[in-house]
Amino acid sequence: MNKIYGFFKKYRLGILSGLIIGTSYIPFYPWGLFFSYLPLWYWVFFHAKTPREAFTAGWVTQFTLTLIGFHWIAYTAKAFGGFPWIVSILVLLLFCALAHIYIALSTYFIFLIRRKLSLSFGHSVISLAALAFLCETLWPGIFPWHLGYTVFWSKLPIYQLADLIGFDGLSFLTYVAQAAIFYFAFRTSSEKFALKPLIKPLAITILIFAALNVLGYVHAQKWRATDSELKVLQVQANIGNLERMHAEKGKGFRDEIAKKYVQMSDAGLIENADVDLIIWPEVAIPEYLNTSFAHQKNHKFISEFLVRNQKALLTGAFSKDPAITDPERSVFNALFLLDSSGHELTRAYHKTQLLAFGEYLPFSEKFPILGKILPFVSNFGRGPGPTILVYPKDQSKNDYVHIGAQICYEGLFPEFSVGLANKGAEVMVNVTNDSWFGIPFEPYQHSYMTLARSIETRRPLIRSTNTGITTFVTAYGDVAPGSPWQTEWTKRQVVPYLNNPETTFFTRIGHYLWIVILIAFLLHLLVNGVYDKFRKS
Repeated sequence: MNKIYGFFKKYRLGILSGLIIGTSYIPFYPWGLFFSYLPLWYWVFFHAKTPREAFTAGWVTQFTLTLIGFHWIAYTAKAFGGFPWIVSILVLLLFCALAHIYIALSTYFIFLIRRKLSLSFGHSVISLAALAFLCETLWPGIFPWHLGYTVFWSKLPIYQLADLIGFDGLSFLTYVAQAAIFYFAFRTSSEKFALKPLIKPLAITILIFAALNVLGYVHAQKWRATDSELKVLQVQANIGNLERMHAEKGKGFRDEIAKKYVQMSDAGLIENADVDLIIWPEVAIPEYLNTSFAHQKNHKFISEFLVRNQKALLTGAFSKDPAITDPERSVFNALFLLDSSGHELTRAYHKTQLLAFGEYLPFSEKFPILGKILPFVSNFGRGPGPTILVYPKDQSKNDYVHIGAQICYEGLFPEFSVGLANKGAEVMVNVTNDSWFGIPFEPYQHSYMTLARSIETRRPLIRSTNTGITTFVTAYGDVAPGSPWQTEWTKRQVVPYLNNPETTFFTRIGHYLWIVILIAFLLHLLVNGVYDKFRKS
């Protein structure tokens, strides 16, 4: 007991940083944006005696913030993996131990760099800001995560600069701001906090932040311009996990699921007949919708619904490629664009970035024996990468909408949406099933991290989910009111967009910001560390 108490007492500042960061992330307001890492950095700079202690302090911080912000992992392990609660909690603790370990790596490396290169306090702080960003960017997590998203969530206009530097770049600015405050707070004394020297720099930091918000607001005005609109009917049927799992395993419910989507869409069209496209979420219909399966009962049922209403449908479903001999890898999580006859307008998009253990078993391609050991883990085929689905809104006027297809957490990766924009996407559509994750944190986190891709590429993004949050965001950044969570919901949305929009700076160059920071960091170490040490010797 004394050892445990001693550990918590020793690393209490790391825990404090974790608490501030965890409660500054979505769905909380980012109250700690300018100082969340300061307690951790202070302890590492002035109290850590070994690299191991520096690493441990960072590890405690990341464990604490992950436990707060990602506690829903336990619910996911229970709902998706079918584990008992005790195992699900162990899965959560394992996730907390590893998910954001880049924070510990940054504190570990800055400790070593300061010791080996004898950097001054100022140069060490500069190095720390760069290291924190680079470790965050290069750490191979299951998806990118950082505080940059919180400025979008809180509607601070600085988020409008994401089409230049991305939300990764906004995260870097938070490190720079915190590093500046840290430097001025402790530059006059190696350990003692000095408030008086901090007042002026803090005021300057706040003024710069305010100026960047004004700049973001002014910069974004050009993206209000649109010249067309897409009228969509979004349907959130609120299909529970039990029904979905039974449907996937062929134990019923498939007919009921198809019937529910058709009935809700019929009701929505009665109230809103002026619709271009109906959108259903990820695997809304848990069976094959390829044209070769048009003879099957539910495929016919959906086709009859489309013929009756003369509407097109964009929906998630399963797809099968008969050319692939492997029975597992011939099945794909797909997004279909069906015309008013129920036929594929273009080949279905097959999901590319699959979820480990949910949609594929890591290393099973090289070691097939793993699939036999863990037969309950799905092993979907992998798609070709960013794909455009062309929807003929009005063929008589040669009016086609180029839709950038995303399935679920593909929307969390900036490079995927960059690929869609570079291929000519005018509107992006993300279909998702968030029913595995519980409430209230994950739905908001996933939603805003996905909608952020719209700001980086300046394409509107329509998000359709099974249980919420279903919404859309304009290229300017206006977010439509979202659907209620775990509720049946249907709504007609008018999505403004621009034909043949220009590519943003982020799409062209800005997503390589990390390379610029890496080169600058290495040059900084070379000039202020290695060269100075060599010259003095």
